[in-house]
Amino acid sequence: MINTRQISTLPNKPLEYARFNLEQFVPNYRFLLLLMFLHIPLGLLLYRSSALALLYPVLIFLLGLYYAIRKQENLERVALVASYLIGSEVILRMASSSIFWEFGKYGTATIMIVALIQRGRLRFPTLPFLYFVFLLPACFLTVMSHDFGDARGKLSFNMSGPLLLFVSCWFFSHVKVTTLQLKKVLFMVAVPLISVAVTTLFYTVTSDEIKFNTESNFATSGGFGPNQVSSMLGLGAFVCLACYLLFKNKFGETLCLSVLCIFFAAQSVMTFSRGGIYNAVGTTLVIVIIKMRNFGQGIKGLLPVAGIGLLFLFLVFPYLNNFTGGKLGQRFGETETTNRTEIIESDWELFLENPFLGLGVGEANESRVVLLDFKAASHTEFSRLISEHGVFGIFAISFLALGTIYNFRRQTSVTGKALVAGVVIWSFLYMLNAGMRLAAPSYIWGLSFLTLVTLQRKGILKTSAPDKIEARH
Repeated sequence: MINTRQISTLPNKPLEYARFNLEQFVPNYRFLLLLMFLHIPLGLLLYRSSALALLYPVLIFLLGLYYAIRKQENLERVALVASYLIGSEVILRMASSSIFWEFGKYGTATIMIVALIQRGRLRFPTLPFLYFVFLLPACFLTVMSHDFGDARGKLSFNMSGPLLLFVSCWFFSHVKVTTLQLKKVLFMVAVPLISVAVTTLFYTVTSDEIKFNTESNFATSGGFGPNQVSSMLGLGAFVCLACYLLFKNKFGETLCLSVLCIFFAAQSVMTFSRGGIYNAVGTTLVIVIIKMRNFGQGIKGLLPVAGIGLLFLFLVFPYLNNFTGGKLGQRFGETETTNRTEIIESDWELFLENPFLGLGVGEANESRVVLLDFKAASHTEFSRLISEHGVFGIFAISFLALGTIYNFRRQTSVTGKALVAGVVIWSFLYMLNAGMRLAAPSYIWGLSFLTLVTLQRKGILKTSAPDKIEARH
């Protein structure tokens, strides 16, 4: 047990405290409200200015790199910038920023790697490392089958997600945070998503030619891919609910989280892409079930969340359904998987034809034409791993599963277990629906490797997991 007076002289552990000062654990909500307010017009400004759409991500990256290089900055501050960059990726794509397509993944990974190297945190968790290494053999098949340009494109698109997942797990295995610090890291993902929600709302109410049917709607998605927009707005709703369920909140915070949650959820369903809201609801239910292990706290947290859900179902959704002429209700009443089941089945057949090394990274799309009579990229990361990486892909999936089980079991608090389950389930559902098209699932999965620290009475600091997790797993 460690007395708080000794924290400033602690040895070089993963815990990142510059000095022990209770004020640093209390978010400045005036600043946070100002930050949220500034993001209301940001998305529209990015749409209208190509220069700003390029400058904006560059400034975020440089700020993250600045914190990463400065050894005196703790890893929590680096994580705040990384979270913000993850949340801003989709608005950059919506605004057609001239920054390269996979900037969100490579930029975030670079910031975290630099931070780790600068601080000498070179020991990485074994299971995520094995996950990534076992995906490398199939890369050689792609390199040998294509010229440099084609091979680079296939590898960049398909391997940037696994790379970020490994780096994120490595980074967060060296991070210990209090619940208040964790709350800031999570919420920072949602802040830039305010710009996404406002932008989609603006183009929905100002467009003169929106035609509603039972298909995903580009017009209500800001002119961009409804699947990605829906998924990220769903992530915003989930983050708000997770902050509500996992942490203590004042009345003003609760009100803010509730309004944002309903706003994100409304704009997510208005894309007519179902994945985002389904992911948020499914993950929230998992957190609620785990929190119910403590029945009193579970009921206390569940009732307000149920109130938000009922408000959305019986007030907001009917209004949106009426606005769309009943098409929204028809869309969410459908059970079709829009060819996803057929694509998964084809991935399995391709695996049976090439069980050892698989087809090679990015090769399943064209091979699928023979089986389905149409060319389609896999929407499910796990079936892609099997078809393109063969048995090595199965091992890679197994390593992720083992890491999740270990991280869940090592947590000693209900909050810690709920966090691990929540972030992994959300990432899993996203990958099940949209692969690794965005950086978010890779980054969010890595959060399962951090260690929570609880501040207890009598000046005692207690960790909810062993210090050496990052060296062994």
